[in-house]
Amino acid sequence: MRRQAYRRLAGAARAAAALALALPALPAPARDIRSAVVKIFVTQQREDYQLPWQSGPMQGGTGSGFVIAQRRILTNAHLVSDARFIQVQREDDARRVRACVDFIGHDCDLATLTVDDPSFLDDASMVRFAADLPQPNDEVTVVGYPLGGNRLSVTRGVVSRIDYSTYAHSGIDQHLVMQVDAAINPGNSGGPVFFKGYVVGVAFQGLSWAQNIGYAIPLPVVQHFLRDIEDGRYHGYPELGIQFLDTRNAAFKRSLQLPDPRHGVAVSYVDPFGAALGRLQGGDALLAIDGRPIAEDGTVKLNGDTVLFAELLERKQWGEAVVIDVWRQGVRQAVAVPLTNPPDPFVYRNLYDQRPRYLIVGGLVFSPLTREYLRTVERQQSDPDVQQLFYYSEYAKPDGWHRDRDEFVVLIRRLAHPVNTYADDFLNGIVEEVNGRRVRGLQDVRRALQSAPDGFHVFRFAGTEDLLVLDAAEAAAADPRIRAAYGVSAAENLKE
Repeated sequence: MRRQAYRRLAGAARAAAALALALPALPAPARDIRSAVVKIFVTQQREDYQLPWQSGPMQGGTGSGFVIAQRRILTNAHLVSDARFIQVQREDDARRVRACVDFIGHDCDLATLTVDDPSFLDDASMVRFAADLPQPNDEVTVVGYPLGGNRLSVTRGVVSRIDYSTYAHSGIDQHLVMQVDAAINPGNSGGPVFFKGYVVGVAFQGLSWAQNIGYAIPLPVVQHFLRDIEDGRYHGYPELGIQFLDTRNAAFKRSLQLPDPRHGVAVSYVDPFGAALGRLQGGDALLAIDGRPIAEDGTVKLNGDTVLFAELLERKQWGEAVVIDVWRQGVRQAVAVPLTNPPDPFVYRNLYDQRPRYLIVGGLVFSPLTREYLRTVERQQSDPDVQQLFYYSEYAKPDGWHRDRDEFVVLIRRLAHPVNTYADDFLNGIVEEVNGRRVRGLQDVRRALQSAPDGFHVFRFAGTEDLLVLDAAEAAAADPRIRAAYGVSAAENLKE
């Protein structure tokens, strides 16, 4: 009798276990949620792109994070970028434990941390991610450590909308964002957003000039990041690299002779560094992506919602492929596009976690054109040379100025000395040639300076026939004295 009862109990236990595997986990209780969230203390030091041989001032900040699988802490990339020292602390625990960045995605503003003392997380709860996003007007809970207190903060609000927007951290990448009317203040960054006990997003930015508007990185972007790092490397989002025109204009639509007037957008530009290069071309009409028809405004139906067709690309990992139905010269064809585009040196994202590259000769400082340097000269936009830098940063690829270049090399500063007396007129100029050698990048400047025809270094710049000329022997003799006078630690940094 006991044996039969034991068998019944064992069978019930197995059935319960199978049922538990089949059903989603129950929502985490409030205590477990609080146990999963940590406060992050960061000391950061940004680089100085005006004086690239030195770093800027140090500053401290705090933010939030939460425990996920493999004893990792998920947080925002902007919180731990350029970090010199990171510590984490749990609620009701006086200890602060050192942590380091494990993976970081600057394009999606997410990062994972690991702690030096794994036992610190022994009794910490691990959050559970939701299966789907909440809908507009659903109530969510934002948990974190905003400024103004040391205790964990819990605020509630509703989802206002889910839409595409630019992520401030990179300054250029666009992904899904979840807008909520819960308070998201400095310090909330990196904290979880819960819906019915499950994580549906990561708090990451707000609008200082607006009330009750905060943004979270929604679940699909978080999942993309976590899947990406499973192989031990973060590749980032693949880029199809096209611009398109919608076909709501009736005359335009007739000119394309589309087989179905309700569907299709026209490719207007193919990026030379995008995955579509060599597979799509200007004038193509895109009819469908992975079997989903593309409407005349570029949207597709996904899980009952109407979204831009780019959202299907957002769900892809680098190295995967997408199949696009193309209407080209009156013929429909399926084009497979592997999503393996190369790094693009002419997309000017914000830069983090790397030292500026530069080269000094005769007190003249050369450095690649970057978004960071553009930011330092924004107030000089009445200067034609500065205007040229902004033009190159926006239109180099469409106008073909990127060809035969790996980057644009700029004369960013003159360390005044008699050897470079008249060089001010060339500041912010883009270097085209040095000593008769075409300049593809900063390394080419370095190589060209190894020889000096007739004893002079001759620099040619874009947009002018005037030449900058240095006496090579005098420049070499003056450089050590110039560096000493201006506190320059090294004559060059050519490594990223």
